[in-house]
Amino acid sequence: MTGRRGDEESAGFVSWLAFEVELFGYDPTEWVVLTGDRRLVSVLGIVPVAAAFALAVASGLAPLRKETPVLFLLFALIGANFTLITIVTSLGQFVLGRRLESPGEIRGKIGETIAYREDVAGTVGRRLMPVKPDAFFLALYRSVHADLEELERVSSEGRTKRAREELTALVDGLRSHTDYVIDLLGRPSSGLKHALFTSLTADYENYVHRTWYLRTEHADEFTEQVGEPLDRLTEVLKHIEVASRMFRTVFIESEVSELSRYLLYVGVPIQIVAVVLMLLYTVPGSEPPLPVGTLSVLVPAVLTAGFAPFLVLASYVVRLTVVARRTADTFPFNSQLRNPVALREEFPDDR
Repeated sequence: MTGRRGDEESAGFVSWLAFEVELFGYDPTEWVVLTGDRRLVSVLGIVPVAAAFALAVASGLAPLRKETPVLFLLFALIGANFTLITIVTSLGQFVLGRRLESPGEIRGKIGETIAYREDVAGTVGRRLMPVKPDAFFLALYRSVHADLEELERVSSEGRTKRAREELTALVDGLRSHTDYVIDLLGRPSSGLKHALFTSLTADYENYVHRTWYLRTEHADEFTEQVGEPLDRLTEVLKHIEVASRMFRTVFIESEVSELSRYLLYVGVPIQIVAVVLMLLYTVPGSEPPLPVGTLSVLVPAVLTAGFAPFLVLASYVVRLTVVARRTADTFPFNSQLRNPVALREEFPDDR
């Protein structure tokens, strides 16, 4: 039984690591600031710090023969880490404490959530929607994929060349993103975070605006075979926006809780080791407390570990700020569109 459990854990770790490598290969910048596991991102940040300390010691620039500079560094790291851990954990408790609600408020939110879920089920044509956030998003994106396929089949129904070109541009622009999201959320290692991240990496306001544009500016240039899936696509994209903002609160609270926990896991052992190393320098005598060879390994290792809490904090803060920035606007407005929104002036008048 123990061996089987160990094999399952090993297979799960390999699957998780392969999933992270794939995310990194798809977009390295997004992996660092948003999609990557914060533990891996923190470890990646520790590498240059460790290399810098090791290079300074190995080159002789920091011979570690005088105890005063080392003690100053250890004292500064110990004090800074104590302050950091205390403030962040207290802030985490404050954020989580704000979730305390009265029974009436809880009942009202549950009712609104159930009503929204039923509304989504009616839009996508399902009797029941999944309760897991990632499966919920996956159902929405599969509905988008089905609508895009239907629009592609009936794209020739446009009565003018311009209308057909605009519809084709909408379908092609959204298809690649939708296919990637469906593949991503179908992986066993995906979860709420990845479901939310996928909704933050596309300009759905842009696509919704384009569907509105086609339905208003070209209403007489499409048959009803195009209008029905186009309207349904618009509603599903709006549901994706609502879902991403609804789950954002849950994500932020889980991130703050996770940050506090990892800071305690990482920071407390480092503090203990750093204090013990400081105590070694209280040994009487003018010589270093340990052989120079040992100190040349131990001191850089402890100093590198002392930066770990700051790197953990930085990795989480970067992701939280990116999420906050990309969801700052209220749908359907978006001041951070990376692609030009469809405007009538962008298209020629040739028919």
